[in-house]
Amino acid sequence: MFIKINRAVFEKKNDLVIGVVTAEGLNNSIENKKVADFFNDAVTKQKETLKGQPAKSIYDFEQYHAAMRSFGINPSKYQISIEALLNRISKSGSLASISPVVDLANAVSLKYLVPLGVHDTDSLVDDLEIRFSNSGDLFEDSEDRPSNEGEELVYASGNTIRTRKWIWRQMPVGKISEKTTNIVFPVDGFYTNLEILFEARDFLASSLKNFFGCKTRVGVIYKDSPGFKISNLSEEDIKAEEIKLTAIKSAFESTGNDNEGFNGIDKKENVTEESSVFVYYDSDAEPPGIVFISSMEKNNLVKTKSEARRLIQQGAVKINGKQITDINNITPLNDGDIVQIGKRHILKTKKSN
Repeated sequence: MFIKINRAVFEKKNDLVIGVVTAEGLNNSIENKKVADFFNDAVTKQKETLKGQPAKSIYDFEQYHAAMRSFGINPSKYQISIEALLNRISKSGSLASISPVVDLANAVSLKYLVPLGVHDTDSLVDDLEIRFSNSGDLFEDSEDRPSNEGEELVYASGNTIRTRKWIWRQMPVGKISEKTTNIVFPVDGFYTNLEILFEARDFLASSLKNFFGCKTRVGVIYKDSPGFKISNLSEEDIKAEEIKLTAIKSAFESTGNDNEGFNGIDKKENVTEESSVFVYYDSDAEPPGIVFISSMEKNNLVKTKSEARRLIQQGAVKINGKQITDINNITPLNDGDIVQIGKRHILKTKKSN
């Protein structure tokens, strides 16, 4: 059994990348306090960040919205899963607990701001495939099914649709229950947020081990390696399956793609006195993350605060060599701190007077 991306999908979006985690022997039937605490903390942090505002006013999901439009999906009508989670929190101030493993997946999604699916491996009738719909496909919500073959991008197993509109909504057919023991988790994204995908994927895998004590594997699928085996592995499969981040980077760069989240100077000692200055507009009235984003805009490094948030989410920002992906983890800057934005901007901090 594989999780894979149909070749026709890459004709529409060739930089699509899916991080994959598999879990085996997981017990989802008992209360898990560690997961509950992590889930509640993730929800609380987003509630404090959103402050009742819609997700789009705080976070920039344009790369996902643009991809959905390229697939013929209206992102305003069909919100991507992470955006829908955030808007539920913003509207109600909470998020319903479903089950330990689903709560963990939702918490990781909230932490890294990426769409993350949860599929019961044992309920798959065939490979789990990201493809365009066929005329014989079975849609549980038949009143809203596409009218033409090839019209909708879906996750499917055989002719059974598992997720509608790419990363909009999973169907009940693959619902996780207390009896579920084997799961595959796809983390959807692109080459432009590859490092975030890997961080989310690896964090999820380590959390599954720590919280559930189950076996996990990680993988990735993209244009040059569109399939990852998720069950019935041989020893040869296990030896051959690991795909390094550098190999994927090389594959994308060979076609002219570029990602500003990679490379560049990281450490203070590598920055000379002639380095450009990042003026940090300190303020006791606002959280450090908001101050940093405002400072990026005032330094003319970005056109809008939304662009600044997007760069941070994509892993293209580092402070003193440490990659920053969450504005809530930013602390006040001091004179001499090094700010790196992409590969082109390496700046020495000077606090404004």
